[in-house]
Amino acid sequence: MDGAIIGLIGTVVGALSGVLGTLAATRLGGAEQRRTQTDQSERQGRTTAYASLVIESSRAYRVGYATHTGVLDHAAPLDRAEALRDFMSVADAVYEAVSIAKLHGPVAIARAADNLASALSRWYSEVELLAGGQGDEQQASEAIELYEELEERFVAMGRQILSGEPLLR
Repeated sequence: MDGAIIGLIGTVVGALSGVLGTLAATRLGGAEQRRTQTDQSERQGRTTAYASLVIESSRAYRVGYATHTGVLDHAAPLDRAEALRDFMSVADAVYEAVSIAKLHGPVAIARAADNLASALSRWYSEVELLAGGQGDEQQASEAIELYEELEERFVAMGRQILSGEPLLR
């Protein structure tokens, strides 16, 4: 073979390998970029869902506590009925936020959100019983404490997940 042909073949092979290398690098870079964007999107979704649950949970605590103390202070029946409606309304908002948080979290955070919703439901039931003259103040107080504890646990777990730390059991 002539030296010119060998040089031409070398040039073509070099050009092809350069093009293929560039295409491979572009493809890998694009895949990495998509993965990074997906991770960022998932993190933002979790942040929004967890924050929403914490906000609604805090609102429910404030309204629930006011309702609870109003019932214990023997507020007028109409005031109690209105307060219970307000408490149920904010509890419903928590239940909706729980559903969304469960979609964005691992099983442990979904379980923590469910536990928080159950504690809220129990607390509401205890306050409703108190308002009807059938409840037990001790059980109602324990329901508040459980709700506070489970809210703190959810916040701690959410913080761990969002920071990338492994969940502690």
